[in-house]
Amino acid sequence: MEMKIKTILGYSYRVIEVLLILSVTACIVSIGLNSHDKAEMGGILSPCIVAIVWLWFISLPLFIIYVASFIRSIPPVSIYKKAVLSLHILNVVLWFLFYILLPKPTPCDAALMEKHYKIHHADMYDLVKYVRSSLDDSCSITLQYRDDEVRKFMIEKKNERKDCACIENKQELEKILQTVGLSMQELAAIQEKMKKAEIIGIEIDKNPRSGWMACKSILQYRWYGVNIYQFALYDQPLSEAERDEVLKLHQFILYNDSVVFESFGGYPGQRGFPDKDEFQALHH
Repeated sequence: MEMKIKTILGYSYRVIEVLLILSVTACIVSIGLNSHDKAEMGGILSPCIVAIVWLWFISLPLFIIYVASFIRSIPPVSIYKKAVLSLHILNVVLWFLFYILLPKPTPCDAALMEKHYKIHHADMYDLVKYVRSSLDDSCSITLQYRDDEVRKFMIEKKNERKDCACIENKQELEKILQTVGLSMQELAAIQEKMKKAEIIGIEIDKNPRSGWMACKSILQYRWYGVNIYQFALYDQPLSEAERDEVLKLHQFILYNDSVVFESFGGYPGQRGFPDKDEFQALHH
């Protein structure tokens, strides 16, 4: 009876051990394949680390099992130990392969955004003007790209939102666009104007709600990992209280009375603008 119990416990441990190693393999592959660059890989990994720390009562025993599994597989004197060691080596190799193969992005800062705004501000305002003139009243469009692939495409009419990102049928897409006053030709023109302004995303309303957080057009400029850097072009100059609020927030930079540089995301060490204080001191 005692031997049977030991055998059952031994097999149970092996099952848990193999499933744990394969789960780590799946996580590495998933993170690597869903990352566009090294910064995004770090950005995806960071919330996973936070979750591991918060759930330490679960993650700590699993970590001990994982480390013990690696140590116990050396030397690989049996077929089972050889298989386990091979899986551990595969995980290490996969991690380094993704890290080596993924490109290293150029960080974005306020100085870079200012340079872009000075060169393309006319194109940017022309884009906003065209989109608003094309949309029906109380309608909006959100269109976002990453590496020339549509990441987000939504239209909204009077709080009724429709996701167009997965629609491949042109006739179906055209019918949906018509509900907000757009045609396929106008959509193509918007895309061309985005390329001319070197903008990767837009969030633009026609007759938006009142309030300084709503009366603006968002033109997204660049990704850095999971961070998105964008221009907020306000319809009217911000009040003194609104400007003071912008100056307090680390992810906002007040460029002038109606233009704000914004950064949103969660990549550790790069959230917000690294040159905010220096840039803000020179401009205000």
